[in-house]
Amino acid sequence: MTNNDEDKKQNVWYEHGVKHVVPNKKKLKNLKQNQGLTDEEFDKVYDDKYLSVDKNTLFEKRIQEKLKEFSDEYDLTDMKVNDKASLRALIQGVIALEDYEQMLYQLRTSPTGVDSDNVYIFEKMSKVSSDLRDDISKLQTDLKISRKSRKSDSDASFIDYLEAVKAKARKFYDAKMSYMYCPKCKTLLGTIWTLYPEEKKNKIRLVCNRDIDDNMKCDGEIVIGTKELLDNKGHSELNIVPLRME
Repeated sequence: MTNNDEDKKQNVWYEHGVKHVVPNKKKLKNLKQNQGLTDEEFDKVYDDKYLSVDKNTLFEKRIQEKLKEFSDEYDLTDMKVNDKASLRALIQGVIALEDYEQMLYQLRTSPTGVDSDNVYIFEKMSKVSSDLRDDISKLQTDLKISRKSRKSDSDASFIDYLEAVKAKARKFYDAKMSYMYCPKCKTLLGTIWTLYPEEKKNKIRLVCNRDIDDNMKCDGEIVIGTKELLDNKGHSELNIVPLRME
C-alpha cells in the first residue's frame, strides 16, 4: 500500500508541510452517541470537533512560529498590550498574505491559467493581497519595525552613541589636561598633558598676544610648573571663567 493510500485510509491531510491525522470517520459514526444523528448532522459534528479544531491549532502554530521569527529579529520584551495586539494582527496579515499568494500562484500555474472563468476570482484575490500589504506596512510602521523605521532608529541611535562618546572623550580630556590662563586678560593660552606632572623641575612659560583695543595687545605672561598645575587641580587659576584660545 502506498503512502497516499494509507493517508486516505487514516483520514490524513496535509497543510503547509504539516501532516494531520484525525479519527476515522466511519468508526466515530458507529459510536453510541452518534448513531441517532443524520449524515448531515454527523458531518457537522465531525467537522466542528475535529477538522476545525485541528485547523485552528495549525493556524495558532503558524502564528507562534512567526512570533518566534520576530522575536529573533527584534526585542519584544517591553511591548505594551496594544503593541502585542498589533503584532499579532501583523502576523495574521503576513500569514494570510502567504496563503493568498500561494492560491494566486496555483491559479496562474494551473493547466488553464487565468482565463475568463477564473479571472474575476483572480482579480478579487489580487485586490485582497494588495490590501493586506498596505495593512502590513501600516502595522510595521506603527510598531517601528519597517525597514524605514529601523533605519531611522538606527541613525538616531548612532547619533546618540556618537554624542555620548564625544561627551566621554571631553570629560576624559578635561580630567587629564592642565589649563594655563593669561593672568591679565584671563584668556586660555594653552592646555598640556605631561607624563611626569609631579616633577618639580618641569616649567612652562607662555606669553599672551591677544588683541585688546586700538591695535593694543595683551602682554600678559605665565610661568608655571607642572607640579603647581597638578596641585591646583589642573588649572593655573580656579577663580576665573576662561576665555577661549584665539
